[in-house]
Amino acid sequence: MEAQIIKEQSFFLNSSMQERFFVKSYLPATGKPKGILQIMHGMAEHHGRYHEFGSFLAEHGYGAFINDHPGHGQTAGSIDRLGYISNQRGWEIMLENSRALYTHIRKNQPEIPVFLMGHSMGSILARHFMTVYPVYVQGLVLSGTFDMPGSTLRALNLLVKTQSLFFGSNKKSYWFNRFFFHNFNKHFKPRPTEFEWISSSREEIDQYVNDPYCGFDCSVAFYRNLAFGIFAMKKAHHNLKYRKTIPLLIMGGQDDPVGNFGKDAMKIHSEFYKQHFQNLKVKVFRGRHEMLHEAEKEKVFNYLLKWMDEHLHTR
Repeated sequence: MEAQIIKEQSFFLNSSMQERFFVKSYLPATGKPKGILQIMHGMAEHHGRYHEFGSFLAEHGYGAFINDHPGHGQTAGSIDRLGYISNQRGWEIMLENSRALYTHIRKNQPEIPVFLMGHSMGSILARHFMTVYPVYVQGLVLSGTFDMPGSTLRALNLLVKTQSLFFGSNKKSYWFNRFFFHNFNKHFKPRPTEFEWISSSREEIDQYVNDPYCGFDCSVAFYRNLAFGIFAMKKAHHNLKYRKTIPLLIMGGQDDPVGNFGKDAMKIHSEFYKQHFQNLKVKVFRGRHEMLHEAEKEKVFNYLLKWMDEHLHTR
């Protein structure tokens, strides 16, 4: 029998808001990890989407921790609760859960460098997290990130308020979901599913479509909190006083409609540059929204591994 080279654990944590949330971890089976990556997943997905990447990191000496956000994965509690979050404090709960996981990692691995990675919605959360909490992370990765212009954000906020007034905050917003998915999907032909924008790999798209914990409709409250989170992140970003030498990697797909086909990654890179961040890297891969599920995902895995290796001791 072959020796086990990775150790997986599943557990629940409680945040300061008394919110119970699910966590999955991947660690080398023997010895201490040389670094740890805390992952914040995107909208309408869950921790299981990062199983292959988490295993890859553990096989190469790193640890990976990822929690399911409120209304997502095992934190939701059941499939019929997917997409529902607190109307008044949903975004704050996401932030606090992320802080609770970071604290858990630091408590149990106090001497190990911790990197932070946020994908899509998680990239907004990660950017906001860095401005709200005075934590020391070894590096920050923004994956599949995007920039929403102020006019679009204000329109989204108005529509959310209107839908909340007429339908209530706990109503599933089928209109918003169809609107976003249609706008993303219209760039690709043929369109056998609503999720062609996820990946250029037919196998990966089919896995997403067949996963009951992916691609679900979200509530009006979810979109209200998303709009609030983007507003709050943008406001806080301009006052960001974190150490300017932090390694920061911004990566996107050249065919990703969420990130404006790689243009948003370049724009966000420019924003950080104007704030005098000194250790910036932008990388636009061939592919669509989820680079970790692309046809050439091994190249992305290895690129991230090399980047982390290069910045294990950066100060």
